Amino acid sequence: MSEEEIFDYMPLAGSFAVIKCEGKYLMCYNIWREQWELPAGRREGDETPKECAIRELFEETGQQVRDLEFKGLLKSQKVISGEICYNPVYSTDLEKLQSFIENEETSEIRLWDLKEEIGYINESDIRVLEYI
Repeated sequence: MSEEEIFDYMPLAGSFAVIKCEGKYLMCYNIWREQWELPAGRREGDETPKECAIRELFEETGQQVRDLEFKGLLKSQKVISGEICYNPVYSTDLEKLQSFIENEETSEIRLWDLKEEIGYINESDIRVLEYI
């Protein structure tokens, strides 16, 4: 699937930013949901799904990237409404993490090897990492 084809799938929900560094994946701890998550969130205004992923990555983790590669769409179903939605997934590799400052949504970031026990991780995020 090409990035241009994502608009054939509706509704498009928020974008994921999957960052690999030192052979591990960047995770952020969401203060509100009390869980480890991939950087992700919904689009604002008229931004593209990729711009959304880049912005959310920066807002939640302090990591700045120039570009992300489109990897695919995560199809998921909302628990309460049963609505199907599609999340664009983007990815890149970083050689080194930039400084992190705690913010209103994220209390810490870490690199995760998919094996170490770090606490609760959203099932959708695990599915994304298994796919990548």
